[in-house]
Amino acid sequence: MVGRGAMNPTTRFPRSSARRAFSSPEQKVFFPLPFHRRLIAIALLGAAIAVVIVACTESTSGDDAKPTVTFSPADATATWVAFEPERQQMMADILEQQAASATTIAATQLAMFGDTAPTTQTATATPLPTAVPIPQRAIAEGPVNRIAFEDGQGSIFTVNPDGTGLATIGDGSVVDGQFRYTFPVWSPEGGSVLFSSFLVVGAAVSQSSLHRADADGNGVIVTLAIDPTSQSGVGPGVPHFSAWSPIGDRIAFTTSGEFGIGSMLLGSYSGEAPKGIALGAPLYINWAPDGSSILVHQDAGLYLIEVDGTGSGIPKAVGTGSVSFNSPAWSPDSKSFAHIETIAGRTSIVITDISDLSTSKIVGEGDTRVGLGWSPDGQNLAIARSSGAAFHTLSIYNFSDGSERVIHEGEARAFWWSPDGSKLAIIEDSGEIDLAHIWSVIDVDSGALTPLVTQVASDQFLFVQVFFDQYAESHNIWSPDSSHIVISGAILDVEEVLKPDGAIDLPETFDSQIWVLDAAGIEEPVSVGKGTIASWSPQ
Repeated sequence: MVGRGAMNPTTRFPRSSARRAFSSPEQKVFFPLPFHRRLIAIALLGAAIAVVIVACTESTSGDDAKPTVTFSPADATATWVAFEPERQQMMADILEQQAASATTIAATQLAMFGDTAPTTQTATATPLPTAVPIPQRAIAEGPVNRIAFEDGQGSIFTVNPDGTGLATIGDGSVVDGQFRYTFPVWSPEGGSVLFSSFLVVGAAVSQSSLHRADADGNGVIVTLAIDPTSQSGVGPGVPHFSAWSPIGDRIAFTTSGEFGIGSMLLGSYSGEAPKGIALGAPLYINWAPDGSSILVHQDAGLYLIEVDGTGSGIPKAVGTGSVSFNSPAWSPDSKSFAHIETIAGRTSIVITDISDLSTSKIVGEGDTRVGLGWSPDGQNLAIARSSGAAFHTLSIYNFSDGSERVIHEGEARAFWWSPDGSKLAIIEDSGEIDLAHIWSVIDVDSGALTPLVTQVASDQFLFVQVFFDQYAESHNIWSPDSSHIVISGAILDVEEVLKPDGAIDLPETFDSQIWVLDAAGIEEPVSVGKGTIASWSPQ
């Protein structure tokens, strides 16, 4: 369903504003019933986190009425004077509150809610007199090559990389009485889009929900889960962390609650209650590429949960654990994973085979903080090490000969593998402009670095950047052919910002846009629309 209104030509750098994405006619929002959920919460960022696995199957009834809410968020345009201290405070809150809210949970407690009786949840919308069939999700066949994004005004769209073919997926709003949709996540084959919503009354979040819709915009919005206890989301403007199973039959999502403790829940969306599989915060989850297992990193402990046919599993403790990393890294064949352990008092990077969780192979020395990423071709492991705020080195460990070489030194914040395993996109601090970052692409074989743009990230993408190793599996920035990346925020014209006398002249305001960058650094950046968060389809 293509959005209304005439489209301007695609905006190209360095224009300061992009065209607005237009809304589609109103879509019905279905609330399948009956719906059972156990509402448990976890403290993360001052709130609680619960991870739920739900199967994307049919339910039996629904509703087409939207609840009435009040919502008054800021739009995607930020004032620079107010932006700088708020950004610094947000960065501090993300890291410091996460550490302060850590909750230690014994391994035997991970599945403690799995067999308890479900709590019946009262529907937030009146059901229709007769059952309304909920459609199966769309399955894409063949290449998709589209970008899903939120426009900063509460709506979700998909678009071609050149800015054509705009389709409205979720027609939200920041106006009172409307949903605000955000954080789109592609299904593995690209036929459907998962996204979250906020319902806010006054200045407080009263409810968050999880939805899915067809990626072409031609279907209805199906509401998969409603959490009336959600108070703040998992981060600023981030209701959930959501990730499809790689085979597309289930969804894992992380949400906040009101009790300060909580669990990951595992179950199917077929009328039965989801079942808990983990408790505590900080909390990170990672699907095995074949969808058979989930790794749970909770506080210092790491656990493997095999997902059986009923959507439940027994957690198995892995190694000695460590707080020096966020997310483990799966091998593409799902047979092993990389993580951090404390061995003989030293932080070590290890590889563990799922067939024998009791033994691990040490492949390198860790640091205060380590970021890991297994290459899609299975040949290399990217290792980022930090003894402070940013990663000071980025290395490549080669599995064929056991060698490790440094390919970048600097103040890197995050990295993302290209689908073909030949390149790494990195974002590092600008040494000249506070709060700005430089995007570059590194050729893994040669180590050659290609600078792309200097950017100030949107608040939503800043959150993704901080937890890049968790979001790498849900918010893909690379095009399927490894030729381009998509980013969110404002691109700065460095020549205009940096004056000959050394002064820095920053704009008073900026528009957060969705930019497509040529990984080779040859083509000019292209804006496909105003927005705050985006992801590229897997194929």
